[in-house]
Amino acid sequence: MQAKWPVEQDPLPRWLEELEPHASDVRRDLEREQTNAQLQELEALLEELPGIFERKFEQRLQPVLDQQQLLIAENERLRAQVERLMPQPGEVRLRFPERRPPIPRRALPLPPLLRVIRGGRCDVGLLPTAEWEDPTHK
Repeated sequence: MQAKWPVEQDPLPRWLEELEPHASDVRRDLEREQTNAQLQELEALLEELPGIFERKFEQRLQPVLDQQQLLIAENERLRAQVERLMPQPGEVRLRFPERRPPIPRRALPLPPLLRVIRGGRCDVGLLPTAEWEDPTHK
């Protein structure tokens, strides 16, 4: 039968003392492996980062590209319309005289006689509307 020693008085077995440096080495190796695994994960994330930025950029750029395509199509449509409206060589186009600018509305009401002559319209200016109203006409 073996004698029981109290734990405080029990000397460490020799084999345990010999394993202590080996345990420290194993602990260090495990920490290195964990650090290496973490570094590998970080490196993998860093390798994915350019792709992530590129996808994000493309997502933000897509509406601008769509708008550009719409503008290009509208530009082509307008250019074709201008080309159709341009005179061809040898083509004769008539020009009509420009319309007279609109007569400004009078701020003052017309005298009653002019109002009757103009058919009760206040918006007609003082220009003659018929030959018989023209004072220079004989």
